[in-house]
Amino acid sequence: MATAAGGGTATRRDRAVTAARRAVVVLLCAVVVGCAAWASDEWGDTTRRQVAAQLRERAQPRPGVVPPPANTGVPVAAASFRPGKGGSGEIAVRVSRAKGDDWRVTSRYRLRLRESDPLVTSLRATPSLFSQVSNVIPGGYGTLLAMQPAAKGAAYPVRCTVSQASGRGTVTVTAEYTVTFADVRPGRQLSFHLSSRAPDGKKRPVPDPPGRWRWSLDVPHGWGFSAIGQPSLQTARTVQYALPGPPKKTTFVSADFVRPAAPKKDARPPVWQVRPGSSPEALLSLLALGAVAGGALTAFLTAPGGSAASPRRTRAAITVTVTALLLSVAALLLHTYSTKWRVLFWLWGSVSYPLNALITNTLPMESRTQGTLLGTTLFVLPVLAVTVTLHLRGGRFPRRWELCMLASPAVALVLMAWLMGAEGWTRAVVTCLVTASLAAATVYGALRLGLLGSGARPWAAPLAVAAWTAVATSVVLQVLPWDFQWSPTDNAWTIDDRTVGVSWPLAFLLPVPWVIALLLLTCPLLPPVIRPGWRGRLALGAVFVTALLPWWTTLRKPQRPPTSDLFAQLVGQWPGDDLIYGVRTIAPGAQIMWCAAVVVLVAHLYATGTEPRRLGPGARRDCVTLLLFAAAATVIGRPDTWLPYWTTAAALFMAWAGAHLLLPPARAEHAKRLHRVTGAAHARLLNSLARALLFAEGRHRFLTSSRGTLADTSLPADDWEDKWQSLRRPTPADAARETARLKAVALGGSGGRTAWSNGLTAVAATALLTLPWTAWTAWQAQGYSGVPEAVTVAGAPTCVWLAHGFVYGYLYPWLRGNTPVAKAGWMWTVMSAVQVLLLVPRLRVPQGPVALSVFLLLAQSTVLALGLALYWEIRLVRRADLLWGHIRNFRRLSSLATPLSAILVATMAAVATVLATTWANNVTSPVENPSPSPSATSSAPEKP
Repeated sequence: MATAAGGGTATRRDRAVTAARRAVVVLLCAVVVGCAAWASDEWGDTTRRQVAAQLRERAQPRPGVVPPPANTGVPVAAASFRPGKGGSGEIAVRVSRAKGDDWRVTSRYRLRLRESDPLVTSLRATPSLFSQVSNVIPGGYGTLLAMQPAAKGAAYPVRCTVSQASGRGTVTVTAEYTVTFADVRPGRQLSFHLSSRAPDGKKRPVPDPPGRWRWSLDVPHGWGFSAIGQPSLQTARTVQYALPGPPKKTTFVSADFVRPAAPKKDARPPVWQVRPGSSPEALLSLLALGAVAGGALTAFLTAPGGSAASPRRTRAAITVTVTALLLSVAALLLHTYSTKWRVLFWLWGSVSYPLNALITNTLPMESRTQGTLLGTTLFVLPVLAVTVTLHLRGGRFPRRWELCMLASPAVALVLMAWLMGAEGWTRAVVTCLVTASLAAATVYGALRLGLLGSGARPWAAPLAVAAWTAVATSVVLQVLPWDFQWSPTDNAWTIDDRTVGVSWPLAFLLPVPWVIALLLLTCPLLPPVIRPGWRGRLALGAVFVTALLPWWTTLRKPQRPPTSDLFAQLVGQWPGDDLIYGVRTIAPGAQIMWCAAVVVLVAHLYATGTEPRRLGPGARRDCVTLLLFAAAATVIGRPDTWLPYWTTAAALFMAWAGAHLLLPPARAEHAKRLHRVTGAAHARLLNSLARALLFAEGRHRFLTSSRGTLADTSLPADDWEDKWQSLRRPTPADAARETARLKAVALGGSGGRTAWSNGLTAVAATALLTLPWTAWTAWQAQGYSGVPEAVTVAGAPTCVWLAHGFVYGYLYPWLRGNTPVAKAGWMWTVMSAVQVLLLVPRLRVPQGPVALSVFLLLAQSTVLALGLALYWEIRLVRRADLLWGHIRNFRRLSSLATPLSAILVATMAAVATVLATTWANNVTSPVENPSPSPSATSSAPEKP
C-alpha cells in the first residue's frame, strides 16, 4: 500500500512539473510575440511618419529651380517678354478623358493688354513669340513644368491669336496647348508650382509682371486635388487663384487621379497582381502540404536513425499535425461563411498596396504576417536547422563562433536598415534592438535556470539566438526603410543616394543565412581531399549568394534603382513605393531554402552511404524526404500558380504514398542482407544463376530436338532417359521457384558496391536518358527570375526524374520488386502519377496539346524506367565478369520484349517531339498570371 501511495504521489508530482513546464513554454512564446508586436507598432508608426514627411516635402515648391541643360521643352525666360502695366489675364487648365486610360490636359491662355504695350506689336508681327510670354506670366512656368512630361515636342504654345474690337480698345491675346498623359494609373499626380518663377539666361528668376492674373484648374469625376495657399474660389471640381500671391507664401496645386482605370483589352496585367483563385482547392493543396509535412515529421521521429523514437514524441508529432489540419479547416470555414474575414486570398492571389495609403490607415496586418514569414524563412530557420541537424548528427550543439556566424546576418540587416532610413528611423531601430534583446534574454534565462528541466539548458544559447533573430527580422522585413532627396537633374523627388548605396549589400545579405547554414552542414561531411578551407568557403559563399539572387526578375518599375526590383522579388516591396501582398512574396525565400535543404540532404546521403556493405541508419527516411522535396519543387517555385489546383494536393499525397509504396518498411532487413553481399559473393551468385539458366535452356532445347530423334529411333529411349536425368540432376525439385529466388538474390543486391556509388551512377544514367527533355526545357526557360525559380519550376519534371533515379540506385535492394525491370516498373508507376498530376497547371490550352503532353511525359518516363532497368541489369552482370547474353537469352521472344519495347517507345517519343513545338512552348514556358485583382486601396498618390 505504501508503494502504491508513493507511486501515486510521484505521478501527481510529474504531472504538476509537466504542467508547469508547459506554462513556462507558453509564457516564453507570449514574451517573444509581445516584444515583436511592440517593435512592429513602432516600426509601423515610423513608416507612416516617413510617408507623411515625404508628401509634405513634395508639396513644397522649389522657386527658381532651373531645368537641366538638355531640357528644351521650356524656353529660357527673359524680362523683355513681360506684359506691361495695365495688363491682366488668366490661365485655365482643364483635365478631360481621351481614350481608355489616357487623359488630356489642356491649358488655355487669355491675356488682356493695353494697345500701347510694346508686347502687342511683337506678338502681332511674330505670333510664335507667345512661347516666351507664356513662360513669364504668373502661373505659366509652373503650368509648363507640369505638362512637360507628356510633351512630344515643345512643351509650350507655339502660336497665339491677337484680336482687338476697336482701334484704341483692349487687345486680347489667346493661345491653347494640349498634351495627353498615357496609361494613367491610380495615384498619378500633376503638380503645379504656381509661385515658381522662370529663370533667365543668368539663372535668376524673372520678376512677375504687373497687373491682376488668375489661374484655375477644372478636373472631372475620378480626379481630385490638393491645394496649398489661399484660393479665391474653390468647389468640388474647380480651384482658382489670384496671382501673384502674397510674398514669401507658397502656392501649390496637385491634381490626383483616384479612380481605377478601365481595363484594356488584350493587355498583360502587372505580374505582381493575380486574380483570386479557388479557395477550397488552394486550401486543399495547403492541407496536403501540411499532411505530408506531418507524416514526414512523424516518420522522422519514429524511424531508426532519426531522433530517439518514443511514444511521447510520436504523440507530440501526431498532435501537431492534427492541430494544423484542424486550424486549416477552421480557416476555410471562416473564409467561406464570414463576410469580414478574407485573409485566405493570400494563398492564391496577390495585390499591390501603395505606401501613401498609410496616411489614413495603419500598417495592414498582411505586412506583419508577411514580415514574420519572411524573417522565419530567411533568417530563423537556418539557425534552427543547423542546431537540430548538429544535435541529431553528432549529439552536439553549435559552438559560439557558429552561433555568431548564424546571428550576424540578422544584426547586419538591422544596421543596414537603419543606414537606409537614416535618423528618421533611429527610434524604430533602437526599439527593435531592445525588444529583440529582451526576448532573447528572457528565453536564455528561462532555459539556463532550468525552468524547463536540465535537458533544456544546452538549448539556451541557440534558442536565444533564434528568438533575437525572429523578433528583429520579422520587424524589419515588414517595410524596408528608405529616405528621399530632391534631384535637380530629374526635377523630382527620388530615393536618396545613401539608401541606394546601402541597398546593394542588403540585397546580397538576404540569402546569406542559408548559405552559412549550407556551408556549416555540408563542409564537414566532405572528404579531406576536397574539403575547402576558410578561403575556399568564403569563395563558395560568394558564388552561392550571387547565384541565388533573382537577377532576371520581371517585377520592374521605371525610374527605380535595380535593387528596388530585387527587393520586390525577394521581400515583396519597392522601398518607398508599393508593397505586394500574396504568397508569391514568400516563394523566393522558400526556393533558397529548398535548394539549401536538397544540397544538405544529398551531402548527408553521401556521408552515410560511402561505407561498404552498410546502409546508413536513416537512409530510407532521407530518400523519402528527397522524393517529397522533388515533388514539391513546383509548389515551392510558384505557389500562386499550383496551389489553386486540387491536382497539386493529389500529387503531393501521391508522392508521399508512392514513396512508402516504393520503399516498404518491411523490406528493411532483406535490403540490408542484400546490400551486405560482397563483390565475390555477387559473382558466385550470378555464376550460379547463369548455370541454372543454362541448364534450363539446355533442357528446353533437348526436349525440342528430341521429338524427331525419338520418332525415327535414332536416339534409344534408355539413352534419352539417361541424358534427361543428367540435365535435371543439377536442378532442385522446384526448379522454377529456386531459379526465381536465385535471380532475386543475384539481381536484387548492390553488387558489392556502396550505396553512394550506385546512386551516383543511377542519377548519371537518369540525366543522360532525360537529356532531351531537360535540354529543351532549359532552352525554353524564359521569364524566370533567377536560378532557384528556373530549377524549381522549369526543371521540376527533371527534379522528379533525378530524385527517383538516385533512389533507384542508392536503395536498390530496398525497392519493391526482385529484378531490375520489376523495380523500375514500380518506380514508373509512382513517378508517372506524380508527373501527370503536376502537369495540370501547365496545360493552359485544354483542347489540343493535352493528350500529346501527357503522352510525351509518359513516354519520357517509360524510356527512363526501361533504360535504367536494362542498364542496371547489364551493370550487375558485368560486375560478375559475365556477358548480358549469359543471363538474358535474346533468341527467345520473351527476353526480347523488354529491350524492343524500350526502343519502340523511344522512337515514338522522338517522332512526337519533332511534331510538338507548339506543345513545348505551352508546357515549358512560365505560366502567365491571369487578369489583375483590384488594388488594396482606391487611391495611390504619386510615388517619390
